[in-house]
Amino acid sequence: AWFIAGIFVILAVSASIYEVAMHLEYYNRPKLQLRVVRILWMVPIYAVDSWLGLRFKEARFYIDPVRECYEAFVIYQFFMYLVAYLEDEYGDVAAYFTVKEQVPHLWPVSRLLEPWAMGERFFWETKRGVLSYVIARPLATAVSVVTNIAGVYGDGEFRRDRAYPYVAAVNNFTQMWALYCLVLLYRATHDELRPIRPLSKFVVIKLVVFVTYWQSGEAAAGAGVCH
Repeated sequence: AWFIAGIFVILAVSASIYEVAMHLEYYNRPKLQLRVVRILWMVPIYAVDSWLGLRFKEARFYIDPVRECYEAFVIYQFFMYLVAYLEDEYGDVAAYFTVKEQVPHLWPVSRLLEPWAMGERFFWETKRGVLSYVIARPLATAVSVVTNIAGVYGDGEFRRDRAYPYVAAVNNFTQMWALYCLVLLYRATHDELRPIRPLSKFVVIKLVVFVTYWQSGEAAAGAGVCH
């Protein structure tokens, strides 16, 4: 299985490197293309990571953190890709938001938080929400590695004396909050962003995040580590 998977990894990595090379050759919008190139590297990293996890199953726990940390980085790069486009077209983004209509929170967040004032606060709250995942994910991954070495992680075990449920809670909350902030940014600027068709890109990013999480859960269940 790992040999056949390796063939597909080579194909995926080759296609991604070609796309990256094309962007670098025609590097006429550096602010935008820098973000695109960083997002494109997701495919080689995910492909190689998955293959290594298949080939060296006993080391999967220490291989997957690379993919998990890059996942958070990709979410932030997508956010900055949208911001870079808005800056190119409309100048200072925070200032531009001051002339936009108020974007209310979605339910159930609307029951807990007042709408963020349009302008600098709205921009920085959405950016902070995305960055929270970028910071929390590597920290949670580091905690999982350390506690696993100490023998108290308990991968897949929902027990109070194991670190797994707490790490999973932090990852899930910060991940969902980052995606929620992306949704708010899109709701505020969907007309301005229409030329770059961000919705389909956003859906792909969102699916990658959640599918990756559930696939890791299925793999853990298949290996008999979930209880």
